[in-house]
Amino acid sequence: MKSLDYLSANSTQSLREGIAELRIAEGAENDAAEHLAPELLDDIDIHDAIHVLFACPTDLRGEIIAHIWTAFGTTVSMADMHRVNAHRDHREVLRQIGHRKLIATWLRSIPTIGKTLLRARRMKAKWPVEEMDQFLDRPLNELRSDFGIRVIPFDEGSGRSGGAALRKQINAAGA
Repeated sequence: MKSLDYLSANSTQSLREGIAELRIAEGAENDAAEHLAPELLDDIDIHDAIHVLFACPTDLRGEIIAHIWTAFGTTVSMADMHRVNAHRDHREVLRQIGHRKLIATWLRSIPTIGKTLLRARRMKAKWPVEEMDQFLDRPLNELRSDFGIRVIPFDEGSGRSGGAALRKQINAAGA
C-alpha cells in the first residue's frame, strides 16, 4: 500500500489536501454526507482533520490515538466527545468491532497513549477546532510547528484502511 503523505511529520500538504487524501484512502471520495446522521457531519469533518493534523492512521490503534489527541490537544470539549461517542451510530460501530478487541487494542496502545499525552501537554497551544476553516489551506508542517505538534511515528503497517469505521458503517447501511 502506498504510504499516505499526511502521515509524514514534514508533510507540506495543506490540511485540506490531507483530508482529501485520507478520504480517498478510506474509499470516501464522495464522503459519507449522503448517509451520515446529519448531527454528526461537523464532528466527522473535525475528526478527519484531527487524523490528518496529528498524523494518525485510521486503523483501530490510530483511532484510539486520534481520540487522545482530540481530548488533550484540541479545544473539543469532553461534552462534545461524549455526545458523539453516545450517538447510536458510534455505539453500533463499537459493537461491531467488539469490546474485547477494543480493550485489547487500548491495552497494547498504552505506551503510545503515554507518548501522546506528553506531546499534547508540551504543545504551544491547543488546536482550536472551531476555527478549522482558517487552517484548511495551510501546510501541515507549518501548522504542526505553530502549535508545537510532534507527531507519533507509527510502524509501517499502520495507515491501512480499517478505521474511519463510523463512515464505513453508515455508508454500508445507507448503500
